[in-house]
Amino acid sequence: MTYSYYHRLSRKQQKIYRASDALAVVKIEQLIELKVLTEALKLQLPTGQVDIVEKCSQALVNALCEQLRFPSAKINVLERRPHNNYGELHGLYEPVERARPRAKIYVWMRTAKRQQVVAFKTYLRTLIHEFCHHLDFEYYKLADSFHTQGFFQRESSIVKQLIG
Repeated sequence: MTYSYYHRLSRKQQKIYRASDALAVVKIEQLIELKVLTEALKLQLPTGQVDIVEKCSQALVNALCEQLRFPSAKINVLERRPHNNYGELHGLYEPVERARPRAKIYVWMRTAKRQQVVAFKTYLRTLIHEFCHHLDFEYYKLADSFHTQGFFQRESSIVKQLIG
């Protein structure tokens, strides 16, 4: 299945899209450590302490990358989600570039309007969503990271393995 924007992509981009769409599952072999790190994140998120949540998030992403054998991204946890008329930004991925030798993942931990700490599953899904962009570039070596059905299946497959 292709999303409506597929037909607006160049042929090169469509090829990348199809390659991404074909990758549905990320199989993680050693889940015990990852589940422990996920549980630590779950316990720390409600505290609202950015530095601790950032360390837990970084440890989880580091362990995922280590297991899959590719370089990790730098995690930045920020307080309040930015928003505009279109909604709130939950996360952001910045790939490796010349001026930035390490990819960055930004995740916001509080809602924009009420400034409440987000629910754990929402936070985890956002973190893994941004991680999947990193996975596309660094592990699968895709030249772009599109929101394909395969992308969302990869995201779900990782989340399900982490929290059951």
